[in-house]
Amino acid sequence: MTSNGNSVQMSDVGGPLELEKASAATTARTVTHSPVPPKQDLVGSWLCAEGPYQKYIEALSGSNPGLKKSDPNNKDGPLKNGNALVVLLDAPATGQPGFETTEFKNAADLRNHFQNSTHDHDRRRIYIMEGLAPDYVSIIGGHFYMEPTFFQRQERTCVWSNDFTPVSDALPQPSLLDPEKSFHLQYCELRQFNKAIENRYYFCQRTRRHIGMTAPRHKEESTTGILRRKVTWWCRKTGKGGWDVVILCDPQLFHLSPTPKEVVGSENTIRQNINLRGELKNGPFQDGYVDFLPAVSHDRISSKRPHPHTSMLRDLLHYYQQHSDMLSQEDWDTPNMSAIFIKKIVAAHYLQLVDYIKAMLPSLELRLTTAWVEEQDQWKSLQTISRRCGNYRDDIEDTLLSLGYHLDGKLDASSKVRSANWKDCEKDFQYVYFRLKILKERADNLVQAMTGLASIAGNRQNLEEAKRVKRLNLLALLFIPLAYTSSLFSMQDNYAPNKKDFWIYWISAIGAVAFTAVVTWILDTALDDEAQWTWRPLWYLKFWGNSEKKPGPMKRKATGLYDHTMRR
Repeated sequence: MTSNGNSVQMSDVGGPLELEKASAATTARTVTHSPVPPKQDLVGSWLCAEGPYQKYIEALSGSNPGLKKSDPNNKDGPLKNGNALVVLLDAPATGQPGFETTEFKNAADLRNHFQNSTHDHDRRRIYIMEGLAPDYVSIIGGHFYMEPTFFQRQERTCVWSNDFTPVSDALPQPSLLDPEKSFHLQYCELRQFNKAIENRYYFCQRTRRHIGMTAPRHKEESTTGILRRKVTWWCRKTGKGGWDVVILCDPQLFHLSPTPKEVVGSENTIRQNINLRGELKNGPFQDGYVDFLPAVSHDRISSKRPHPHTSMLRDLLHYYQQHSDMLSQEDWDTPNMSAIFIKKIVAAHYLQLVDYIKAMLPSLELRLTTAWVEEQDQWKSLQTISRRCGNYRDDIEDTLLSLGYHLDGKLDASSKVRSANWKDCEKDFQYVYFRLKILKERADNLVQAMTGLASIAGNRQNLEEAKRVKRLNLLALLFIPLAYTSSLFSMQDNYAPNKKDFWIYWISAIGAVAFTAVVTWILDTALDDEAQWTWRPLWYLKFWGNSEKKPGPMKRKATGLYDHTMRR
């Protein structure tokens, strides 16, 4: 017995079992299995490790599509497991807080802490997280379940790029903002580098945030950088009078990306292929911002440790540990007053930035009024300042909106009559917003002034070119009589070379050249740049202008930028 296509003889088969095996082998040769599709990453896995909080992010990704993907600038960047540090400040819920500090240097210790901690406690706890790591986000988010944009906005890098940014760092609708529950602030930190660095774009290698470099001045052995920063605050109250606060902040700047090139010498020549890692150091500009607290009395100053001025984390620990007594017991009853140190630090950084820009603009104004030199560098500096002031002003507007402050610069009646109070953060941010608007206007006015000055310089250059062409035309006039005389006599018969009347050509040509030169000299001398007759012996021959007024002799205009017409 045979079958079509594959023949199977019954005599070769031992029974039904063998027949079944043969049929299976035939099927295996004809059936093609589809490839197994590759495993796709879970939604939100770029921000949070797999777990309950990651599933919560996935559920909310429909209403917030930004949760589906990370910032492209952070590819293989800061969001790595273990790449964070969490510090806990813990104090009782009553009385003046004396915070005990605990550092969680790995995710396992932090997970054990939350497993042994209840949600309904009677403690005041502040968790400060420096940097972002998916495993830390999974643990903290899985315990508190705050809205995921709390971590998402901290991850966005705010990169300035010519390409369209595929992710958003915009605020939610103002009606959804609740500064009593959470807020997000962007600010800038001035950093001083110990070497002169090439003026180009740089990023913090850890956070991938932009660093705007200021071109070093002549004979300057350092460079000032403006580092973009972010800080985020969130709180909740517990049933027993306690509360929890979570703060996200950026780590200290250590390395730049890409590796910078060192600028050497007064002529800004660049030393190529020098790796400055390990040699290039940075610190706070002018040793840091001015403290915002009232001066400590002389009998208490010895008990206070000095300000570190290193990073947001260390600065916050300094204020919470050393100056928590600046707030009353009533202030510490609610978690909102714990945010005052964050706001004041951000305002202090902005005030230092404003003072820095205020010092830069007058130097550019002075250079514009003294000499027209290095105009291209001045133009670039002014355009950079104008652009940066606009960006900083936008950040301050977002800050005012996030904190629930007025955008029009007007304070309410109660704040106008209120006496001076170091806790008044709104006054600080309003002043920064006002100063940035003024500095932006000053920079734009300087750009317009430089545009007008460049136009004047261009007109002067065109005038100089016209005078050079004029000299060439005068030189060409010397040859015109020669050609004209030659064509007049046709240089034939007795007037040709080596003929008896050839001398007549030279007499006529030299006479024509002399006559042309005299007439040209008289016209060039008697007429000024405005085509006015100024030659005294022939003033009565003037036939244009006011014939009743005798113009005096006028000195010819020179071609320099700052020369002026002078009458004797």
